[in-house]
Amino acid sequence: MTSMVSPRPGRLRRRFVDRAGGPLPPERASARLSAYIYGTLLALAAVVVVDPAAVENGSAVLVVLGTTATTFLAHVFAEIVAGHSIPEATAHLEEPVRRRVALEELRDAVPIASAGAFPAFFLALGWLDVLDPTWAVVLAGAGPVLRMALVEVMITRIRGRRPTLRVLLGGIGIAVVAAAIVAAKVLLTH
Repeated sequence: MTSMVSPRPGRLRRRFVDRAGGPLPPERASARLSAYIYGTLLALAAVVVVDPAAVENGSAVLVVLGTTATTFLAHVFAEIVAGHSIPEATAHLEEPVRRRVALEELRDAVPIASAGAFPAFFLALGWLDVLDPTWAVVLAGAGPVLRMALVEVMITRIRGRRPTLRVLLGGIGIAVVAAAIVAAKVLLTH
Protein backbone atom coordinates (compact mmCIF):
# COMPACT_ATOMS: atom_id res chain seq x y z
CA MET A 1 0.00 0.00 0.00
CA THR A 2 1.40 3.39 -0.97
CA SER A 3 1.31 6.29 1.35
CA MET A 4 -0.76 9.35 0.41
CA VAL A 5 1.78 11.56 2.15
CA SER A 6 4.33 13.31 -0.02
CA PRO A 7 7.85 11.95 0.51
CA ARG A 8 8.99 15.55 0.85
CA PRO A 9 6.72 17.39 3.25
CA GLY A 10 6.96 21.10 2.71
CA ARG A 11 7.74 20.77 -1.00
CA LEU A 12 4.39 22.30 -1.95
CA ARG A 13 4.86 25.09 0.57
CA ARG A 14 8.35 25.81 -0.80
CA ARG A 15 6.93 25.88 -4.34
CA PHE A 16 4.54 28.68 -3.43
CA VAL A 17 6.60 30.52 -0.83
CA ASP A 18 10.17 30.32 -2.13
CA ARG A 19 11.07 32.02 -5.40
CA ALA A 20 12.86 29.57 -7.74
CA GLY A 21 15.53 32.04 -8.85
CA GLY A 22 16.17 33.34 -5.36
CA PRO A 23 15.35 36.87 -4.23
CA LEU A 24 15.06 39.60 -6.84
CA PRO A 25 17.41 42.58 -6.68
CA PRO A 26 15.69 45.43 -4.78
CA GLU A 27 15.05 47.62 -7.86
CA ARG A 28 13.43 44.71 -9.74
CA ALA A 29 11.43 43.66 -6.69
CA SER A 30 10.14 47.22 -6.38
CA ALA A 31 9.20 47.43 -10.08
CA ARG A 32 7.42 44.08 -9.98
CA LEU A 33 5.57 44.97 -6.78
CA SER A 34 4.46 48.29 -8.24
CA ALA A 35 3.12 46.52 -11.35
CA TYR A 36 1.38 43.91 -9.19
CA ILE A 37 -0.41 46.50 -7.06
CA TYR A 38 -1.25 48.89 -9.90
CA GLY A 39 -2.55 46.15 -12.18
CA THR A 40 -4.61 44.59 -9.42
CA LEU A 41 -6.19 47.91 -8.41
CA LEU A 42 -7.20 48.64 -12.01
CA ALA A 43 -8.55 45.11 -12.53
CA LEU A 44 -10.64 45.51 -9.37
CA ALA A 45 -11.83 48.94 -10.52
CA ALA A 46 -12.93 47.37 -13.82
CA VAL A 47 -14.85 44.62 -12.02
CA VAL A 48 -16.57 47.08 -9.71
CA VAL A 49 -18.19 48.95 -12.62
CA VAL A 50 -19.68 45.88 -14.33
CA ASP A 51 -23.07 44.47 -13.44
CA PRO A 52 -24.85 41.16 -14.01
CA ALA A 53 -26.36 42.46 -17.27
CA ALA A 54 -22.83 43.14 -18.59
CA VAL A 55 -21.88 39.60 -17.59
CA GLU A 56 -24.85 38.17 -19.50
CA ASN A 57 -23.98 39.97 -22.74
CA GLY A 58 -20.23 39.33 -22.45
CA SER A 59 -19.16 42.95 -22.18
CA ALA A 60 -17.94 42.48 -18.59
CA VAL A 61 -15.19 40.14 -19.78
CA LEU A 62 -14.18 42.67 -22.43
CA VAL A 63 -14.10 45.52 -19.89
CA VAL A 64 -11.76 43.61 -17.56
CA LEU A 65 -9.51 42.22 -20.31
CA GLY A 66 -9.47 45.57 -22.10
CA THR A 67 -8.55 47.42 -18.92
CA THR A 68 -5.81 44.93 -18.12
CA ALA A 69 -4.35 44.82 -21.64
CA THR A 70 -4.37 48.58 -22.18
CA THR A 71 -2.84 49.20 -18.75
CA PHE A 72 -0.05 46.73 -19.56
CA LEU A 73 0.55 48.33 -22.97
CA ALA A 74 0.54 51.84 -21.47
CA HIS A 75 3.08 50.78 -18.85
CA VAL A 76 5.39 49.16 -21.41
CA PHE A 77 5.03 52.18 -23.71
CA ALA A 78 5.90 54.54 -20.84
CA GLU A 79 9.00 52.47 -20.00
CA ILE A 80 10.13 52.56 -23.65
CA VAL A 81 9.59 56.32 -23.97
CA ALA A 82 11.32 57.00 -20.66
CA GLY A 83 14.25 54.76 -21.58
CA HIS A 84 14.74 56.43 -24.95
CA SER A 85 14.20 59.94 -23.57
CA ILE A 86 16.99 59.65 -21.02
CA PRO A 87 19.65 57.54 -22.75
CA GLU A 88 22.26 58.49 -20.15
CA ALA A 89 20.47 56.18 -17.73
CA THR A 90 21.77 53.15 -19.63
CA ALA A 91 24.59 54.65 -21.75
CA HIS A 92 27.22 53.05 -19.52
CA LEU A 93 25.85 49.57 -20.33
CA GLU A 94 26.87 47.38 -23.25
CA GLU A 95 24.13 46.74 -25.84
CA PRO A 96 23.44 43.12 -24.75
CA VAL A 97 23.08 44.30 -21.15
CA ARG A 98 20.71 47.09 -22.23
CA ARG A 99 18.56 44.52 -24.05
CA ARG A 100 18.55 42.28 -20.98
CA VAL A 101 17.52 45.22 -18.79
CA ALA A 102 14.70 46.05 -21.23
CA LEU A 103 13.50 42.43 -21.13
CA GLU A 104 13.66 42.47 -17.32
CA GLU A 105 11.50 45.61 -17.29
CA LEU A 106 9.02 43.88 -19.59
CA ARG A 107 9.02 40.83 -17.29
CA ASP A 108 8.53 43.01 -14.25
CA ALA A 109 5.38 44.47 -15.88
CA VAL A 110 3.76 41.04 -16.34
CA PRO A 111 1.84 41.29 -13.02
CA ILE A 112 -0.18 44.08 -14.67
CA ALA A 113 -1.18 41.73 -17.48
CA SER A 114 -1.97 38.83 -15.15
CA ALA A 115 -4.16 40.91 -12.83
CA GLY A 116 -7.27 40.54 -14.99
CA ALA A 117 -7.04 36.77 -15.58
CA PHE A 118 -8.91 35.65 -12.44
CA PRO A 119 -11.76 38.19 -12.76
CA ALA A 120 -12.12 37.55 -16.50
CA PHE A 121 -12.33 33.80 -15.88
CA PHE A 122 -15.27 34.13 -13.49
CA LEU A 123 -17.00 36.73 -15.65
CA ALA A 124 -16.64 34.37 -18.63
CA LEU A 125 -18.20 31.57 -16.58
CA GLY A 126 -21.14 33.89 -15.91
CA TRP A 127 -21.40 34.77 -19.60
CA LEU A 128 -21.38 31.06 -20.51
CA ASP A 129 -24.17 30.38 -17.95
CA VAL A 130 -21.92 28.17 -15.84
CA LEU A 131 -22.29 30.65 -12.96
CA ASP A 132 -25.12 32.97 -12.03
CA PRO A 133 -24.11 36.45 -13.31
CA THR A 134 -24.34 37.97 -9.83
CA TRP A 135 -22.06 35.29 -8.41
CA ALA A 136 -19.71 35.79 -11.34
CA VAL A 137 -19.33 39.48 -10.41
CA VAL A 138 -18.85 38.65 -6.72
CA LEU A 139 -16.19 36.02 -7.44
CA ALA A 140 -14.52 38.23 -10.04
CA GLY A 141 -14.19 40.98 -7.43
CA ALA A 142 -12.94 38.56 -4.79
CA GLY A 143 -9.91 37.67 -6.92
CA PRO A 144 -8.25 41.09 -6.93
CA VAL A 145 -9.13 41.63 -3.25
CA LEU A 146 -7.47 38.30 -2.40
CA ARG A 147 -4.53 39.25 -4.60
CA MET A 148 -4.16 42.51 -2.65
CA ALA A 149 -4.37 40.58 0.62
CA LEU A 150 -1.44 38.48 -0.60
CA VAL A 151 0.76 41.49 -1.44
CA GLU A 152 2.77 41.13 1.75
CA VAL A 153 3.27 37.41 1.07
CA MET A 154 4.48 38.24 -2.44
CA ILE A 155 6.87 40.84 -1.04
CA THR A 156 8.41 38.33 1.34
CA ARG A 157 8.65 35.77 -1.48
CA ILE A 158 10.45 38.02 -3.98
CA ARG A 159 12.80 39.16 -1.23
CA GLY A 160 13.61 35.57 -0.23
CA ARG A 161 12.00 35.68 3.21
CA ARG A 162 9.38 33.54 4.94
CA PRO A 163 5.86 34.90 5.55
CA THR A 164 4.74 35.42 9.15
CA LEU A 165 1.39 36.12 10.82
CA ARG A 166 2.30 39.81 10.84
CA VAL A 167 2.83 39.64 7.06
CA LEU A 168 -0.60 38.06 6.58
CA LEU A 169 -2.29 40.67 8.78
CA GLY A 170 -0.49 43.42 6.86
CA GLY A 171 -1.88 41.93 3.66
CA ILE A 172 -5.40 42.12 5.00
CA GLY A 173 -4.82 45.78 5.84
CA ILE A 174 -3.54 46.42 2.31
CA ALA A 175 -6.66 44.73 0.87
CA VAL A 176 -8.90 47.01 2.94
CA VAL A 177 -7.05 50.13 1.76
CA ALA A 178 -7.14 48.89 -1.85
CA ALA A 179 -10.89 48.34 -1.64
CA ALA A 180 -11.30 51.89 -0.28
CA ILE A 181 -9.22 53.32 -3.16
CA VAL A 182 -11.32 51.48 -5.72
CA ALA A 183 -14.55 52.57 -4.02
CA ALA A 184 -13.36 56.19 -4.12
CA LYS A 185 -12.44 55.85 -7.81
CA VAL A 186 -15.86 54.46 -8.66
CA LEU A 187 -17.70 57.09 -6.62
CA LEU A 188 -15.68 59.98 -8.05
CA THR A 189 -15.44 58.92 -11.69
CA HIS A 190 -18.52 56.87 -12.57
